[in-house]
Amino acid sequence: MGISLRDCQYLFRDFYSQGKELTVEGPQLRCELASRYAMNQDVHGLMEEGGDIAILEPAGPGVATADKGNAQLMLEYDGGIAADGYRLVIGEDAKLVIAASNRRGLKYGLDALTMLLTAEEDCCRLPVVTVEDEPSFAVRGIIEGFYGVPWSFADRMDSVRYMSEHRMNAFMYAPKDDPYHRKLWREPYPDEVFAKIHDLKRECDKHLVDFYYCISPGNDLEFRSSADFLKLEEKLAAMIAIGVRHFALLMDDIDYVLQGDNKQFLERSGTAHAYVTNRVYDYLAECLPHFTLAMCPSEYWSYWNTEYKKDILEQLHPAVKVFWTGYFVFAPEIGRRHAEDNFNYYGHELWLWDNIPVNDCDKDRLFLDPVRGRSSRLGRYGHTAVVANPMNQWECSKITLGTMAHYMWNSERYMPELSWELSVREFAGELAEDMMFFCRQNLNSRLYSGDYRDLDDALAERDLERLDAYFSRLEQTAVRLGGLDNDKFIEEAGPWLCRAIGDAMLWRAVRRQLTDPLNPQAQAEVYQRLETCRSYGVRLGIDAAVRAAEALGIGLPEMEEEIKEDLKEATKEEDRHD
Repeated sequence: MGISLRDCQYLFRDFYSQGKELTVEGPQLRCELASRYAMNQDVHGLMEEGGDIAILEPAGPGVATADKGNAQLMLEYDGGIAADGYRLVIGEDAKLVIAASNRRGLKYGLDALTMLLTAEEDCCRLPVVTVEDEPSFAVRGIIEGFYGVPWSFADRMDSVRYMSEHRMNAFMYAPKDDPYHRKLWREPYPDEVFAKIHDLKRECDKHLVDFYYCISPGNDLEFRSSADFLKLEEKLAAMIAIGVRHFALLMDDIDYVLQGDNKQFLERSGTAHAYVTNRVYDYLAECLPHFTLAMCPSEYWSYWNTEYKKDILEQLHPAVKVFWTGYFVFAPEIGRRHAEDNFNYYGHELWLWDNIPVNDCDKDRLFLDPVRGRSSRLGRYGHTAVVANPMNQWECSKITLGTMAHYMWNSERYMPELSWELSVREFAGELAEDMMFFCRQNLNSRLYSGDYRDLDDALAERDLERLDAYFSRLEQTAVRLGGLDNDKFIEEAGPWLCRAIGDAMLWRAVRRQLTDPLNPQAQAEVYQRLETCRSYGVRLGIDAAVRAAEALGIGLPEMEEEIKEDLKEATKEEDRHD
């Protein structure tokens, strides 16, 4: 139903409008198609059927049709437009032009047309405008690269559709705890699993999303073993047979110090990883005329040069792309200096594997804030791709991923707070205000230390009325979000919604103890409510009710050992990544 001028100026790179409007009769924009893009004029699958826009394809020479449109749509090929970019012209004469250099650009142009359209009962309205739009990064997408329970194939299918709708073009299949990806990398997938991967590949094709098959053999690969390389090639060959053309070899999170015959054969891990990657590259080159190969080095984070990076620079095939995650596994910022330095150290196109909003090191947390702290000009410093590593909770990941999509498309204009607002509004509709409040209680503690100022100020001033209002709103928000028309969100976020209500009840118990500090029944209720909060097995942001109780002098000794254990577990998980 159209979007505001402010949103247009933010979401589209260049938006030229003089304030005029095109109005055509009818409740649907029915476009008579002409094409100078390709002789076959094939637009099948570029947009969903039955929406506010219908494409009326020509019936053929000499064939008359009574199905008339109320607008004309011309598709044009323009090789000067960047891949996935497009130019959309909406004229006062109801002539529409979409120019692009590839099929995905045509799709994004049609998507833009749909966004700008306001369809009413008796007419359709469009701004008279020229839009020139192209991405900051050639590859934009999601890498399912977290530890823990992998996504279901239903989640993966939905993620592909989501990416297609948000101008992302790459799905990278790399679930750490899929045994056939990592531990049993030599073994073929069971037939039923492989069939689902094939279905996922078809879904990617349908939505113009590139499917990347990733494999992680580095833990126990014998670099001199012909049998091991044969198993690796067989795994790749199976994917080639179903049309996969994009691959990644992942050597992250392994003990990469060479031992035994591997050390005698190749001496250094950088040399070894360049060697195996080059072997894979050569194999793919024998099988395919066009393909993509990326590799994730073991030193996928850090900001200084090393012998390992030097070996990759000098020995890795120049066409191979190299992942990194920033100067740390979870990098609060990725600025020019670190990005440019690492590009020079590795000497290959860099692909940012951004560990946002992944929560596998914080399984009891949700991270629902926007991506922050990424250079607006990362594409100028050797980076041609950005892929996000989401949470185990796919549906909840959409809020951050909506902001990631904006950054990936136009990093130069990206504004975190505005993107957050747009993403939350898209996700929650009429409950956007409640959703935003809930999101603000679930900030990414790995990357961002604020902003809980309302709570902090109230505690600093011992303002009990403000604290009452805060916890009352927290409870009401959780109750309302529990009625959101999104069963998947309620299933995933349910424990955190319950914890929010539990925090509010704990606060009320704390209030009663503050009023009557010597009443043992009041103290017992605090402990009971605390145990209820703990029973959900999740944390909400900064544990607001616990923090409030402690700040106001209510001791919670039972929490001490649990907190220590949580810190130990978090440290173990972080060490595992490092």
